[in-house]
Amino acid sequence: MASFSRFIRTTFLTNFSFKLVALALSVALWWFIAGENQIQVGLVVPLEIRNIPEGMLITNKVERQVELRLSGPPSILGNMKPDDISAAIDLSNSRAGRRIVGIEERSIRVPPGVKVTRMYPTAVEVLLERLERRRMPITARIVAPPAIRQKIVRIEVEPRTVEVEAPPAAFSQVASLSTEEIVPEKAKGLYSTTARVELWTVHAKIVGNPVVRVRIQFR
Repeated sequence: MASFSRFIRTTFLTNFSFKLVALALSVALWWFIAGENQIQVGLVVPLEIRNIPEGMLITNKVERQVELRLSGPPSILGNMKPDDISAAIDLSNSRAGRRIVGIEERSIRVPPGVKVTRMYPTAVEVLLERLERRRMPITARIVAPPAIRQKIVRIEVEPRTVEVEAPPAAFSQVASLSTEEIVPEKAKGLYSTTARVELWTVHAKIVGNPVVRVRIQFR
């Protein structure tokens, strides 16, 4: 019993005046907010997609905005900043395939005292596909008049291949990759430059460095 009494005194009586002031301020703030007339505002916020499973990719066009109707005191709604509100869906543990993902109210972050009264859409369609990695050969894309092209003896690309990550079906669309356009600055001897490898679809990415060295040997 004595230890319990000490606990009570330590918990509630230590810095009692400060705790009393804090309690009074909290109560006053609550009464101030509760006493204000509630208003409603509408706004559009970006939809964040979180925790896409490793080795997967979203291949459909997902709605990336959410329309919200918020209700709350004018003093709060009038001072909101863009960072105060966010909306998100979580794809943790999702499997490959097409699915409808609900936008839960708990995933909508709003300031204290503000309530979400309407949301659109309430769900989005997501198509997740597994990714594969394959090495693909590279071709240098030389842009030059025929007279200059006829002087080319040899073209070397280093490295000759790059590793590409993409959905399996995407690899059936192309057999090789090409560099960005290369316009030789001279047409004799050895011309060397660097060039970025271009991809044929937004659903593919190069694993590692996308820049290669191209050497053109002229007569």
